[in-house]
Amino acid sequence: MPVTTPRPPHTMNLPPAYLHWQDAARRLIEPLAALMHPGEASLAIAGPASDHDAAADRLESFARPLLLAAHWLQSAPRAEDHALREKLAAWFRGGLAAGTDVGGAHYWGPDANYHQHHVEIGLVAIALQIAPAQLWEPLSPEVRDQVARWFGTARGNGIVNNNHYFMGVHILEFLRQHGYGRRADEVIVDEFLTRLEGMHRGGGWFEDGINQAYDHYNAYAFHFYGLWWARLHGARDPARAQRWREWAREFVRDYEHFFAASGEHPAFGRSITYRFNCLNVFGLALLEDCCDLPPGRLRRLSTRNLDFFLSRPIQQEQGCLSLGWTDAFPALAESYSCAASPYWAAKGFAALLLPPQHAFWHAPEELLLSERSDYARVIRPAGLVVRSTAGAVEIVNAGSQISNLNLRFGAWKWSKFAYRTGTGFTLAFPAATHWSLDNALTTQLDDGRIIGRHSTVAIEMDDAHVYFSYNLGVKSGQINTTVESGVWWRAGWLLQLHTYTAQQPVVFRLGGYALPLDAAQAREIAPTGEPSLTQSAFAADGRGTALQPLHGFTAAEWDERRDDRQQRAHISAPYHVTPVARAPRGGGSGWLAALVWTGDQRAEAAPWTVVSLAAGRWALRHPALGDWRISHWSLPALS
Repeated sequence: MPVTTPRPPHTMNLPPAYLHWQDAARRLIEPLAALMHPGEASLAIAGPASDHDAAADRLESFARPLLLAAHWLQSAPRAEDHALREKLAAWFRGGLAAGTDVGGAHYWGPDANYHQHHVEIGLVAIALQIAPAQLWEPLSPEVRDQVARWFGTARGNGIVNNNHYFMGVHILEFLRQHGYGRRADEVIVDEFLTRLEGMHRGGGWFEDGINQAYDHYNAYAFHFYGLWWARLHGARDPARAQRWREWAREFVRDYEHFFAASGEHPAFGRSITYRFNCLNVFGLALLEDCCDLPPGRLRRLSTRNLDFFLSRPIQQEQGCLSLGWTDAFPALAESYSCAASPYWAAKGFAALLLPPQHAFWHAPEELLLSERSDYARVIRPAGLVVRSTAGAVEIVNAGSQISNLNLRFGAWKWSKFAYRTGTGFTLAFPAATHWSLDNALTTQLDDGRIIGRHSTVAIEMDDAHVYFSYNLGVKSGQINTTVESGVWWRAGWLLQLHTYTAQQPVVFRLGGYALPLDAAQAREIAPTGEPSLTQSAFAADGRGTALQPLHGFTAAEWDERRDDRQQRAHISAPYHVTPVARAPRGGGSGWLAALVWTGDQRAEAAPWTVVSLAAGRWALRHPALGDWRISHWSLPALS
């Protein structure tokens, strides 16, 4: 737990946990404040540019820190924070005036069809309503009119068919609420909300429109914007507002299973550089009284997640948040991200919206679900099973995919069989055309192309296995390898069976978990070779990875970064090692089977003994884990 430092008497009436969150927000704000110059409307945060344009990146450097500032400014005031609060509020108000001044040197420019400005304007609208007393109400009537005219440039523009519809909702609702509305605005808002509700697939889970994915954007966006709409504007449509609240209630029941004993959640899907953004849904659900989980457990969960990231080297050279996961790793980010993008993590400070007297800050802490026992939570609408093992948490992905139009984000962010905390995964470059090998089945063509999964359909899901169908193929050249995969789990192990039909000759590779390494030589690799092809590797701290082929593979390889001559690929560490099994070149139909493991219990890494691979019934035996008997219609009789 974090160390609590002595405080002046005037702060003693605030709960220690509340002070801890306030201090965390302030520490993130201070490097930004050092970049604030009077009269300017952007922050010179060092880092890469996005693929939008310079105007979008300038606005992003204002809007996302504004959201962080709004959460902190509306929290309980403390005398020692007075000077910084005044500086922040004054600078952001001045920035609003300068950035929306059409004739000024710092004008951000208008919104346009499918422009990133639409997203950031929506964020500004929410931030102004989080801390109106500091950010909106002190503005002169002339500046308010000017800001409203700039907001109004968003009217009628094309919007990406995903969670971005919420931006149109919040922009128009802001204008209506403050006397700048037009007759058509209410109809458009209702239409956008109806389109967003059409993305709901059950249980509080949303398919992210054109992206076709179910990932952390359910927390990042759908429930953040949905609950804010219900809170700010839901009175005009109580039935719709209550739908969004109940969807959030259902979602958080699932989502608390995503957090490991360490506080980390599995990196999965796009925009994971937003890090603790994921927490916002818990604070907002409590604020809107649509959460039936114990507040003491949610405080422990949220604080552990926040501290997990803030205790890592996630700052860049200016002290600002970096692009990356547990450290600065800009290659992780999508092309739409710029240096200021990580400040969408500001949403994670939604807990500060809860007043100091709320039970969230006072209730006795309760152990996280992952601290209590192992579990498997089936989330059918999303095609995911979230399971815990020895305090770690893993997403087993049977149904979330990325659309063909968005492969540029890197299909490997969704296409792996599993994503586990404490382990992470590797990237491939360039993202649009390459697949990383860890925890994935890939095919290599004679022309050298490597192809992995990006579409998938879940067929069976329960607390012991998943079964799903997909294709390792591409349109160009009519490449087609149909696969049905079954994945079963036991402790740190996954048993994988892949039934395939290849229309062209291919070379299959199956990768184990990518073991992150802080030092190039800090690993111990067990011997590899015939007849078993079993491979394992261990880091100096005891974490390991293992792969045990059972059928169809004839060679073993290592995918690894052992020095700086290669480009870094692992999201959590500069180096990595991944065991890989390779099948001989061929086509037609067949089966591939293997066991993969990761964890920190060395005894678990020992190979399994095959007792029987009879049709429909397989039996394995392990020196530490005992017998494992699997019954399933897909299991073939193998030697």
